[in-house]
Amino acid sequence: MARSTQLADASATTAAPPLPPPATSRLRLAPGGAGRGVMDGGWWPRSRDAAAELTDLVAALAERPGLTATRLIIDFDDWDQVPLRIAVPGREIRVGWLPHLDHMVAVTCGRAEPLLLLVVPPATHPASAEAALAKAAAGVGAALPEEILASCDISTARP
Repeated sequence: MARSTQLADASATTAAPPLPPPATSRLRLAPGGAGRGVMDGGWWPRSRDAAAELTDLVAALAERPGLTATRLIIDFDDWDQVPLRIAVPGREIRVGWLPHLDHMVAVTCGRAEPLLLLVVPPATHPASAEAALAKAAAGVGAALPEEILASCDISTARP
């Protein structure tokens, strides 16, 4: 998106330009908890850097009551250089991986059932990503991750 700037008249009073918006969480969870559908929500990482993105996911989850991640299991094929552990303030979290978790991450939060989150590929167009996150967070139905991504015109081909 290109921005044009114009010189302002020095005598005119203008408001200071707005600050850029803060980085927002790209995490959507089903309302009212988990267990109503295949997935408990969706997550749209900004890159394929597993260490950085998983750290951000853990931080976003920690902002919600009762969602302190203790272990992560990821789809190995969604990431570059998968770490064995990630460091978060005050602790480390083990990272496991499966080669065909089908665009999901499983987050153990000290509960019997892990949260299952759709992982939207980082390079996805924002409108498609938002649609996929909304469908994953609806928390109902039996749509699988690849079906949700395909219905939002998101390729499931691996890089």
